[in-house]
Amino acid sequence: MFKNRKEKVALYETIAGVQDISTLPATSLNIYSSYNHGLDSGKENYTTYDIFVAHVLKILLTYIIFVYMRLFDIHEWILHSVELFRILRLDVKYLIYDYVKISSSSYFQNLLTEISFYWYIATSIPGLFWRVFNPWSGSPIGLDQFLQHVPKSNIPTSLGLILHYHPPLLKPPPDIPQPYLDSDRKIQVPQKKDVQYAIAIRSEYFAQHQAHVASERVRLLREIGQFVTWCCLVPSIETVTIVEKKATCWEVEADFIDSVKNAILVELVALSNTCDPEELTKLKGLLPQIVVVNKFTKATYTVNESEVQPHEVTTELEDTLENIIAVYQDQRTLTVILCDSRVRITNYKIVTSKSDDLKADDPEFNIQFPPTPGYIIAPKSTRGFNHSLEGYVCVDEDPNKSNMAVVHFLHLKFGFPFFSRSLYHYALEKPYAPPLKDEPQANSTFC
Repeated sequence: MFKNRKEKVALYETIAGVQDISTLPATSLNIYSSYNHGLDSGKENYTTYDIFVAHVLKILLTYIIFVYMRLFDIHEWILHSVELFRILRLDVKYLIYDYVKISSSSYFQNLLTEISFYWYIATSIPGLFWRVFNPWSGSPIGLDQFLQHVPKSNIPTSLGLILHYHPPLLKPPPDIPQPYLDSDRKIQVPQKKDVQYAIAIRSEYFAQHQAHVASERVRLLREIGQFVTWCCLVPSIETVTIVEKKATCWEVEADFIDSVKNAILVELVALSNTCDPEELTKLKGLLPQIVVVNKFTKATYTVNESEVQPHEVTTELEDTLENIIAVYQDQRTLTVILCDSRVRITNYKIVTSKSDDLKADDPEFNIQFPPTPGYIIAPKSTRGFNHSLEGYVCVDEDPNKSNMAVVHFLHLKFGFPFFSRSLYHYALEKPYAPPLKDEPQANSTFC
């Protein structure tokens, strides 16, 4: 045993190049030092050899974590690639289903039809491959391009979007120096330059804080407007729930709710400007009436009210928008529900404060809480993956029928690829169903 100990010490001295110390007290190490996790907590004194072993284990752990994260990235890349190929196969099925074969009594005519069919499929696959693996980075141009990037069946009737407000990562400002009593009980007044310096730092901090809050509000409004506009173009979607924990865009009812409505209208105008006359005619019959509901205040707003108009919209765009929303009254209704943390905290207290005879089918649940969506999605933020529902609470509209929601935290940041990929992910979770003939379809660009 002594020989093995001597060989270990000799090896250590050869590698480390320092002499061994056998009386290093445990109190000499910083309490926050990571070496404490690799040392024997039962010892009162440590040797340099013990520190060396802990250091080697720390380096080994770093390499293990590095290799694990690389393997995790490869695993995620494989999963995403497999999902893209499944999306490609689903689009090919849609392409085969849409192709109309004209049967004939002639054998050679049927043979030519089969040859043209397989040639059509073969020549369309490269375009489909490029469309799936290289989607649009922003909003698609025109209604046709939009419909080509969404599945034609198995689309949920209700969607839930989890948005995250990024708090400012600013160092807190120093406190303003205050007069104090010294040891002789004399009042010591801080120097004027120290007070002015603290006030200047605090002013700069609050200015940066307000600028960050304003930029986050603009980002959230843009994402809400784009998401609602995209959902308008999918006929099967009837309810959209927007969850933002801090209610940054609608906390002050009188001011910010108009901003939400105007953000939706601006995106509708931008979409209509990219459509040709034929697509614009199809768009008029496709867009629904949009109703915004604040679940905390129970207030309901109609987006297409005449007094609500986008701020920087020209007369030509206003005429185009009026033509679009003129046919809303006879169309379907898209309900947009706004939820924040107050729904979970305040509304829950309202429900629990009722009498003891509260039953599961009490209508108060549906009044205070939003319905359970069929599909809940959350984009990746600039600060990493989002794996939280931000305190979102919902209830089943029918207590006798449980609604099993699909929750998906995507690896994509918010944008049209995120929206398209999320719908395809939901469609792949369900058995394949052919598209309905009465659903609006895109004109094929591969014919």
